[in-house]
Amino acid sequence: MTIISAQVSDELYKSLNDVAKQLQRSSSYIIREAITSYIEEMKEDIEDYNDAVEISARNEPTIPLEEVMKNLGFEDWNKKND
Repeated sequence: MTIISAQVSDELYKSLNDVAKQLQRSSSYIIREAITSYIEEMKEDIEDYNDAVEISARNEPTIPLEEVMKNLGFEDWNKKND
């Protein structure tokens, strides 16, 4: 296992220790969980972005939202959201 270090504000450090005490966990555990969660979210965001770039590059025709909503039977959608 690799050890890393980071500088954080005194306020963040206090919050970290408060949360660790409330959860009866170590601050290292809280940090690992936070990093894991953040990294997984960023990986999903990157994947979504890459998918969007790929779809956009196809230059396929699009359908306006209003038409989609009408086709799905939500004719009044536009009126309700104006």
